[in-house]
Amino acid sequence: MITNSRNLFFVRKVQVSFYFKKNMVIQSLFFLEYMLFKEYTVKNESFLANIKLKWLIDQVSKTDEMDKSLYNLKPLTDNKKTKKYLLNLLNDFSKIMNFSEKKDFLENFKKFNYNFNKIINLLNKNIRTSFKFQILYFFYINKFYEIKNYKEFISKPEKKIDTTESVFIEIFLKKCSLNITKISKVHYLFSLIKGLIKK
Repeated sequence: MITNSRNLFFVRKVQVSFYFKKNMVIQSLFFLEYMLFKEYTVKNESFLANIKLKWLIDQVSKTDEMDKSLYNLKPLTDNKKTKKYLLNLLNDFSKIMNFSEKKDFLENFKKFNYNFNKIINLLNKNIRTSFKFQILYFFYINKFYEIKNYKEFISKPEKKIDTTESVFIEIFLKKCSLNITKISKVHYLFSLIKGLIKK
């Protein structure tokens, strides 16, 4: 199990505890997702972000010489089932690093979410990650709260969203409407317990 709490987003940590305690490959996938969203997006320097991503793809391709900082990716890269989709996932991510063009960004993020769920589905057919949750998680990590341009996407209903994700969506949208940028883990966990009781 990935023990360092800084390596996983708090919603993903809850999901690991609920569903994936013994599944190191999915834990590794969540580690990759958090790392990509946090460290590989275009914020100020697109050239540098692209160089970093090319380095990561190279590391994933030659797992025998993988950098020590990427050790948590080993379960994912060593799994023959997931390797093909992993490279597709990184290629998809290269198209969403810069989210200035809304239409292209949404289309490319759909592909990213599709391949992400393909990997999960190979290992656990009972759960998938919501497109809406994943994109709002991406915005949250990148401190992007001006979501008015995405109203049409946000208002679309999505079937069967896991409670761990629907609770985050609800809190994030409320915080954005109030121009509050931080979600307390305690607030999230309290809301999650309420959501699970209602369910």
